[in-house]
Amino acid sequence: MAEAYYAQIAPHLYCGPVEAAANIQIDTCSPNFLIQESIGQFDGFHADILKNPIEWESGYIIPPKGPGLGVELNEEVAAQHLYKEPNAHTDNE
Repeated sequence: MAEAYYAQIAPHLYCGPVEAAANIQIDTCSPNFLIQESIGQFDGFHADILKNPIEWESGYIIPPKGPGLGVELNEEVAAQHLYKEPNAHTDNE
C-alpha cells in the first residue's frame, strides 16, 4: 500500500537476525524504502546464531547474498540455547 501511494517505508527491527534478514530483503526490493531502523547491529548471540552474521559497514547494512533470506542458522549454537517455556504444561514438576 505504501508504494501505491508513494509513501516511504522505514521498517523497524526488534526480533533478531532472521527477522532482520527478512526485512533487509524487503528493503532492497522496495523503491520507496527510506531507512532500516534497528536497536542494534546483531552482534554477540545474534551474530553467533547465524553461520554468516549480518554485516554492517559505516552504518549501512550489507544485504546477505545467500539464497532465500540470505542467512543460515547455526544449528550447533541453536541447540545450546533451546527455548523452554517456564511452567509448561508438559513439565512433570
